[in-house]
Formats: sequence, C-alpha cells, structure tokens
Amino acid sequence: MSKCLFLLLVLCFITGYQQLAISASTVWLAPPLSTQPSPSWYARPVTKHAGKLIQFDHKEVVIFDEEIGQQVRFASARVIWIEVDELSFLEKQLRQSFEKKDDNAVLSGLTAVLMERPPVWRQQWLTMLAAIAAYRTNRGEISLDLIRQLDQRPLPLMVLAWLPIAWTNKPMPQSMTGDAMNQLSNTSEITQLTASSWLLSSPQREVAIQKLKSLELSERFEISTFAKLLLWRVSNPQHVLQSVERWKTTALSLPMVLQTGPLVLIKDKLLASGSTEAAKHLQWSIDAAPIMQQLQWIDSR
Repeated sequence: MSKCLFLLLVLCFITGYQQLAISASTVWLAPPLSTQPSPSWYARPVTKHAGKLIQFDHKEVVIFDEEIGQQVRFASARVIWIEVDELSFLEKQLRQSFEKKDDNAVLSGLTAVLMERPPVWRQQWLTMLAAIAAYRTNRGEISLDLIRQLDQRPLPLMVLAWLPIAWTNKPMPQSMTGDAMNQLSNTSEITQLTASSWLLSSPQREVAIQKLKSLELSERFEISTFAKLLLWRVSNPQHVLQSVERWKTTALSLPMVLQTGPLVLIKDKLLASGSTEAAKHLQWSIDAAPIMQQLQWIDSR
C-alpha cells in the first residue's frame, strides 16, 4: 500500500463515525488537583474504577462502576491509563507489536484495526502508537502527518501524553529534521510543536526556538505548556542548576499523565550538566510513576 493511500485511509477512520461500543474496562485516575495543602504527609494515591466505560473524550470519562452500581463521572485530565478487558485479535496483535518494537507491523496493521471501528478514543490512541512507530523508524513524514490528522478533533490528555516529542537532546537523523522543517508552517499546532522538538538538537535549532516561543502564546493549554517546557532543553548548565527545583515543581504541577516527558527532559539536562547523582534520584522518581510503565518508550528511542 502506498504511503498516501495509507494516510488517507487512516484519516477516514479517525475523523469518521464513532462506534458506540461500551466495553468492560479498568480506569486508573490521578488524584484531583487541589489548591489546598494536604492534611497528610503522604501523596494521595491513584484510584481505579472497574466497570463499563460509557464515554471518554477530552472533557470527561463516564463509567458504570460495578462496585457501587451506578454511573460516575470524572474530569478527563485525571485519566492516566485504561485497560480494556475485551480486545479484538487484531488490536491485541498491534499492541503486542508496539511493545516488541516491531514498528513495521504496527504501521501495516493500523488500517485493519481501525476498520473494526473501536471507540474514537481508542482509534486516536492506536493512531498515536503508529505515529510513534514511524518516529522510531525515522519515517518523520508519516509520523507528523498522522499527528496532523489526529489534531482535527480534540484529544484526551491520555492520548496527547503519547505524542512523539523529543524530550531529550539525543541527535536526530537528517531525514527526520528535514521532515520536521517541512512541517513547521503546518496549520496544526500539535504538528508544529512535535516538529520543533525534533529540531532542537539540529543545525536548525534557532528556527525551532522561535517557533516554540510563538507556540507559548497558543490559547491551547497543552500547546503553550509543552512549548514553554521544551525551551528548557536549550538552557546552559549554570541555568539548569539554578532552575532545576523550579522546573521540577512546574512539571509536577501538570496533570499526572503529562508529567513523564518533562521529568525525562529535566533528568537529561541534569546529566548534561554533570549532576549525575541528582539525575539518578530523579530517575528513581520517574520509574516509580504510575504512568511510566506505559510511557517508557519516551526515554529509549
């Protein structure tokens, strides 16, 4: 199948009709954000709800909680992970291919899975897996085009957390930076953000910095926040050491599902600044985070 036909088919599915499938699921929720100090020394725990997942979008998650026998609603930003009890053979296969880093299988299998019409949030998340697979195999044009298509409708933060953003200063292949340069003027802000992150460790770094500064002014919380955080990557060692505690506070004030990438960035800057011990302690915190098991690919490209 040609690249253009593949992308067209994906676009048709993820922007098309949503199957109203209600599936048995377990939903993990971060504690609600609070402006009041906690009465306990201990961090509030992640909670989970098992039942029928009725709705999940960028605004809320609705679950029929089997334990209490009624529907419950929570802000979508609290969702850090959803485990679906019943998946089709093709979807299980695609997920397993992703975990094994068989990225060719992920890309070739996506269309068939989307044709089964899973709920829209799963179509979005599976398409994001394919964008990561393209990113990991240096197919930047496909990765960025999938992201552009996803940006045509609002995304839950749990899906946005999987954006193939370059959170560290590992060098990017020239083919990837070339694809990124071609997409800096894309109308999709998420595409611009992702492309800019790929360019920060390239000769086009200054172009990326200017683009991120413009994205800091975005009206979209996730765009302006990630743009601000990505600019930490260009800080010199002295500024890193002066700013690291403030950076950690900022990262930990984000919705829990969005914290992993920024914390990986801080760890990378500490290592580059010679603060090996501080980086090691931060890595322990990252490893202990509830979402890291799912997002470990961020630090292992």
